[in-house]
Amino acid sequence: MHNPLVSIIIPTFNRAHLIGETLDSVLMQTYINWECIVVDDGSTDDTEIVVMDYVKKDARFHYHQRPNSKPKGANACRNYGFEISNGEYVNWFDDDDVMLANFLEVKINVLNHNVD
Repeated sequence: MHNPLVSIIIPTFNRAHLIGETLDSVLMQTYINWECIVVDDGSTDDTEIVVMDYVKKDARFHYHQRPNSKPKGANACRNYGFEISNGEYVNWFDDDDVMLANFLEVKINVLNHNVD
C-alpha cells in the first residue's frame, strides 16, 4: 500500500492554552507518515514554548515564525506552511481543532482506493 507523507499545516496566534490538545491529537494518529508544520503569526503568549515541547519530543513537528516579508494573518501562515511542506498530501488544520486517532488513516485509505 502507498504510504504518502501528509503535511499537516497549522497556523496559530496566541493559542498556548489550546494548541497542546491539538498537537496531542496529531501525535496520537494511527497513520504515522506525517509532518506537522505550525506557523506562528507573531504570538505574544507562550505558544512557542508549548509547540517547541512537541518539536523536542518528535521530529515530525516543526515550528516556524511567519516571515516578516509575509502579510499577517492565518492565510499567509497557511501559504508559508505550504511553501515549506514536503508532503504528497496536505491537511489544513486549525490550532483549536482535534483529530480522531484514525483521522489521517481513513483519509489515506480512501485516497489510496479511489485515486490513480
